[in-house]
Amino acid sequence: MSKHRTSAKTTKGIFKAVFFTFKVLINSLALIIRLLGKAAGLLLYPLKGISERLRKLLRFSLTFKITTTYAFMFTILLFVSSILIVAGSRFYLLEQAEKRIDNNFKIIAHLMENRSEIPEQELDNISRVEGVTVTLFDTRKKQIHSTRKDDYLNRFFKVSSAPVVHHVEDLRIIAQTAEIALGSGTVYLQIAKGLDMEDAYTGIIFAVLSAINSAAIITALIIGSRVSRRMLLPIERMTDTVKEISAQNLDKRLDVGGAHDELKDLAVTFNEMIDRIQDSYERQNRFVSDASHELRTPVAVIQGYASLLDRWGKDHKDVVEESVGAIKGETDNMKELIEKLLFLARADKNQLKLEKEEFVLDDLLEEIAKETRLLDTGHTIGCRLDAGGIISINADRGYLKQALRVFIDNSIKYTPPGGSIDILAARNKKHVVITIADTGIGIPKEDIPFVFDRFYRSDESRTKKSGGHGLGLSIAKWIIDNHNGKIEVQSAVNAGTKIFIYLPYV
Repeated sequence: MSKHRTSAKTTKGIFKAVFFTFKVLINSLALIIRLLGKAAGLLLYPLKGISERLRKLLRFSLTFKITTTYAFMFTILLFVSSILIVAGSRFYLLEQAEKRIDNNFKIIAHLMENRSEIPEQELDNISRVEGVTVTLFDTRKKQIHSTRKDDYLNRFFKVSSAPVVHHVEDLRIIAQTAEIALGSGTVYLQIAKGLDMEDAYTGIIFAVLSAINSAAIITALIIGSRVSRRMLLPIERMTDTVKEISAQNLDKRLDVGGAHDELKDLAVTFNEMIDRIQDSYERQNRFVSDASHELRTPVAVIQGYASLLDRWGKDHKDVVEESVGAIKGETDNMKELIEKLLFLARADKNQLKLEKEEFVLDDLLEEIAKETRLLDTGHTIGCRLDAGGIISINADRGYLKQALRVFIDNSIKYTPPGGSIDILAARNKKHVVITIADTGIGIPKEDIPFVFDRFYRSDESRTKKSGGHGLGLSIAKWIIDNHNGKIEVQSAVNAGTKIFIYLPYV
């Protein structure tokens, strides 16, 4: 039994040793890989810096790219045109040489007809005037007469019925060799001419064109670089101006004077974008400032009543009741403000989605009128619907009800007790029109364009009496706008207000 236990312990010890060794090997391998990774990173770091520097060095300017591109295209055009000119000149000179050889061959062949002897004088004159070499060979192709003693032109060339170009060493020779009659026998008449003059002319043309092309390319590079730099100068000015634009300096604008091309369109578009950004930035700052101001008031009130409770609340029940009531009221006010701020913040980020459905608008308006009569007994609430039949609409019922409640609440706030508020629904050719009309104190004409701005109050004293934060109409406008509708306001001081809401048909 003891031996069995000893064996089991020994086996267990072996397994532990093997496991420990395997664990050490794994940890060592991981450490080695980590060290190799760090070493590779240290080695590649200088290469990364070098590659970045090379990339910056090879980042050519737009002027360089435009100039080199057009210069390259101009060079290709000149090269092709030069090749065509040289090739055409070479072809023309060779063709003229062939015509001269062929004409001279015909003249000499006609001259030697019915002759028994070689007309050496005539042949010498033709050779001197035409600049060709006239050579006669016997039937064994042995020279019997030549107008010139040039070795490379006196050799016998291949018989041909038309002029043929031959290559002798580095020279080109055009020659025509054919058999003609001379007396009672026959001889080989050969007229040859070296094309060294034609090749020289071709070389001169090539050299002149190369010089002209080189000068043209250099001139194009210089002028093109200056013209490109001048054309792209507005971009450099734009870049300098854009670098100066920041959140603290949004008044900078790109200069659009003197330009009448795409760069002007770009500058105008950029300036319009900066205008929108500046307007949005200023509105955001104004929104944050107004929100902070609105939140500061209830916080100060709560803080004041909390201090009052701390000092006197323990012994004065009326102080406790007053403080608790004020704190609850300001808390509700703050909660309402925060909810409106969150609504507008989500709306600005497009996080609010409408869930549209088809429903009867008449039922919604009657429901709102009934709820309003229950909550407000100091005004006459009327609801008149279209006599032409039931009006159906495709909209988000909850959001639309929220928007209508905003307009009706505003009418209640600014309509003296005993006044009336009417809700009307009608249809025209394109829209469903909801009208909310009251007999309230109205809105000054100069304030109407701004009533939907956030935190806007046309009369601060009246706002303090009626409450509100100046956000309700902004929320209502967002809801109507996202229903593809529009709002029209008609109002005058002490003459009431009418709100017209236009919504599309189903």
